[in-house]
Amino acid sequence: MTKRGYIRLFSYAIAFAAVLSIYAIMNMTTANSYKAQLELNYQQSLNELSENLDSIETNLTKSVYSNSDKMLMDISKDLYAECSQAKDALSRLPVEQMNLNSTYKFITQASDYASYIANKIAANQSISDEEHQNLTKLLKYSKELNESVSNMATIANNGADIDTDELKAKEMKISSLSHSFSATSKVFKDYPTLLYDGPFADAVLNRKSTLLEKAEQVSRENAREVAAKALGCNISEVTYSGEDSGDMPCYTFTYSQKTIGITKKGGYAAYILYGGKINRSSIDKDNAINLAQSYLNMLGYSNMESTYYAINNNICTINFAYKTENTTYYADLIKVGVSMDNGKIVSLEAQGYLTNHIKRKGFDCKLTKSEAQSKLSKNLEVINCKKCVIPKENGKEANCYEFRCKSSETKEEVLIYINADKGYEEDIMLLLYSDGGTLTK
Repeated sequence: MTKRGYIRLFSYAIAFAAVLSIYAIMNMTTANSYKAQLELNYQQSLNELSENLDSIETNLTKSVYSNSDKMLMDISKDLYAECSQAKDALSRLPVEQMNLNSTYKFITQASDYASYIANKIAANQSISDEEHQNLTKLLKYSKELNESVSNMATIANNGADIDTDELKAKEMKISSLSHSFSATSKVFKDYPTLLYDGPFADAVLNRKSTLLEKAEQVSRENAREVAAKALGCNISEVTYSGEDSGDMPCYTFTYSQKTIGITKKGGYAAYILYGGKINRSSIDKDNAINLAQSYLNMLGYSNMESTYYAINNNICTINFAYKTENTTYYADLIKVGVSMDNGKIVSLEAQGYLTNHIKRKGFDCKLTKSEAQSKLSKNLEVINCKKCVIPKENGKEANCYEFRCKSSETKEEVLIYINADKGYEEDIMLLLYSDGGTLTK
């Protein structure tokens, strides 16, 4: 080869190396840009969560000091709204680095309790001393959680990366936020059970899951397939985000603005959290209920009966209970959230079903329907009756006749649960109807 040929070959090699270097730099720049944007989103969500928790603490403090029913009702409404925003912020944080089981449970229960207090006052019922004490308990845990999250927000705002193993602040070495957020779980190890009639009562969660204990362990990839099916997307679009090691261990995945938990045993869809907002309503509640029913059948949750629903922020949340042989099992509860805009599923809570669902012996009773009905107040007119099994606070279940009745005086509707063996009233719930759905109290 001539000298000129060597020079030409050397020039080509340098040019090729330069092209590779430019390509590598461009890829690195893109990756760094994506990481920076992701960190910014995490930081914003963490700051939002911190602000929401501060407002929750403020409202709980006011509720403890309030001696006016009207004021307490207004505070409860504000508390409910702040809890909803806190759940939105929490769902946008990396699941592996947050105590999903304890923090989400606290915020949800605080939200439900606020709704319970507001509904009770609206019904002209006084708040008992025990219920005031529950507000004090919630306030105590709110302060501890608020302090933990506020400290993490300060660390992140000082320049620490949320998704690194080590955080480096000025002149000191600080543990990763993942460790800090996990540490908040210790705050709630002795979190008390609050006794109230909210839809997230601990009565359906205070036991070990027989269904999952007997199930086979599934691989992360198999869980990813289930997640894609539940989220309605291609498996390539599902991103593994970590593990939820709470009472119901799950693999967690993300897609768009949704986070999903798939149980490590059995591979069941346990929950879906949604971090977005629905701005309009285009479908009615009957359509939403049908879509939710079809969705549960698709996931393998069969024989589920819709019971009650509520519409908030253009999301229709439907309660489903397992039904077989004309008996409804209220402990086997699943909640499905449907967008009233396009009918897509945006949320799922199946922990109640997964905790309590077992193969039961069937409805066994000593009293006939007529004998049970004779135990009702003479001031009530029976609309309908069905057999059901309800969860009790001690973890056991009671076979009951559920009588849906109407007051002959006020026309108010009420559910009366008569023990099918002993004939006494197991529970009484008032039905509240509104444009936003049907609630019980």
